[in-house]
Amino acid sequence: MRVLAGTDPELAEHGLRTARLARRVGVELRMTRAELDRIEASARLHDIGKLFVAKEILDKPGPPTAGEWVELRRHPRIGFELVRRHVASEVARVVLTHHERYDGTGYPSRLSTSEIPIEARVLQVADAFDAMTSVRPYQPAMSVGYALEELTRYAGTQFDPVAVSGIVRLVEKGGRSVASSHGAASEVAV
Repeated sequence: MRVLAGTDPELAEHGLRTARLARRVGVELRMTRAELDRIEASARLHDIGKLFVAKEILDKPGPPTAGEWVELRRHPRIGFELVRRHVASEVARVVLTHHERYDGTGYPSRLSTSEIPIEARVLQVADAFDAMTSVRPYQPAMSVGYALEELTRYAGTQFDPVAVSGIVRLVEKGGRSVASSHGAASEVAV
């Protein structure tokens, strides 16, 4: 994590926000302590492979070209190779599978449903939520309500419906804080 923070502080902050949120979703889903620990560890590291993707692609204001997508889609495998000798194998596997999709159309291995570790399915929902509600070079921050609508719309295809229900319940509890785009807690109401 120190390497990530020293090299790309913005990417490291995204990892921390995603880790906090993913753990809270896991608690909402009544996951075991071991699962929660794996979610948190893998979320902090999930995008480490992006350190080896050209900054011009990551910071591009518009959508990636087909060639740039090929480059972007390499980051889970690169991340896996970077961390696999330093973390538990289950954590490394979550880093590898965090862009697999529930319907089997994700990458790098086109895994589906229960082939994807539950920790990766929860991480993916938290990662998408943070990406949508944070300012990015290619988009302004979206509202919490919009982010939840998008997650719900793609539950069962891109996202695990159980993981989506966990984040929706977490936010709907009212008065609960969810990590904002700046890493500070903010109150959310839907």
